[in-house]
Amino acid sequence: MNLNFLTGTAAELIKIYPLIRMAFERGYAVRVVMTGQSRENFMMQYRDFKLPEEKLFPLLESRGDLEKASSAMRWFGRVLMITPKSFRAKLLLGSPQDFVVVHGDTLSTLAGAWLSWRAGIKVIHVEAGLRSPSLFNPFPEEINRRLVSRFASLHMAPDLRAQHNLERARVRGTVVNTGGNTLLDAVLLSAQASTKAEKPFVLTNLHRFENLNSAERWQKIVDTVVSAAKQMQVIFIAHPQTRHKLNEDPAAMKRLQEAGVEIRERMPFSSFIALLKNASYLISDGGSNQEECSYLGKPCLLMRESTERQEGLDGCCLLSRFEQEKINAFLADPERFRRPDALAGGSPSRKILDALQA
Repeated sequence: MNLNFLTGTAAELIKIYPLIRMAFERGYAVRVVMTGQSRENFMMQYRDFKLPEEKLFPLLESRGDLEKASSAMRWFGRVLMITPKSFRAKLLLGSPQDFVVVHGDTLSTLAGAWLSWRAGIKVIHVEAGLRSPSLFNPFPEEINRRLVSRFASLHMAPDLRAQHNLERARVRGTVVNTGGNTLLDAVLLSAQASTKAEKPFVLTNLHRFENLNSAERWQKIVDTVVSAAKQMQVIFIAHPQTRHKLNEDPAAMKRLQEAGVEIRERMPFSSFIALLKNASYLISDGGSNQEECSYLGKPCLLMRESTERQEGLDGCCLLSRFEQEKINAFLADPERFRRPDALAGGSPSRKILDALQA
């Protein structure tokens, strides 16, 4: 059996990494296919994980990360034009039991699942079955994940709720409850690399296009970060699209700088987890960050209208819905959201590979 891990963003690679590592350990033939959606950050993360570069193959040549939604859509259109013959040539194939593994709900996930289905190759969808009540929130992730479910042969659901979502949708193929997200394995592998911070600080990680493209939400985010900076030092992680937004909004940049906010470029996962472990709390709009905080018991203010993930919502994570009263309540006493860590337990990645051998 050959496993082709098709991924395009650093966030996808982080969650797929434990699977890749275990697949190597079990002696599978492995190939990693990079879509080019976020080349610079992907390569930074790939090298940080010390994965063999001779196992990495580009699906589409690209020069950098996509900073704007318009750039992402142009790239996506180019990917969809790849022929089945060209796509198969990028993969490691040799038997009917070969698979393409995709993760989550990005444009790379959708492109990989569609290209594989079109080329007659079985698709494993990891982190399958997440659903929100609205087709357009979050956008385009909700549309992506629902379409991917139509193309997948094996649906790896992280929990019972996701499993039931897939069963209600009557998806074709096999649904497996992995008892958690592979991100748990990635956090476990990286959580040891941390040092004690010299002074308290707040960590922020804000990058969703739906927030950056909304003047009202963006203003609320800047206001919230500035308010947090009045209490303690803030470290603001700037993804490429967030950096682009700050460059387009010098007034926001000035407010953050005057508040003493330290802006850092995006970093490898192990470095981010080390920061997160030491932070007093996190302000984020990312679903992965929500999960990471739930594993670490870290207080998290989630700057989103809704989230399809349940991790942490009954404990360390507060979904703000951009309501000022909720934001103020969190900032006034973030410690009441702190919980014991939940790092002990089974390995979702191991359950996925075991399911393939069954």
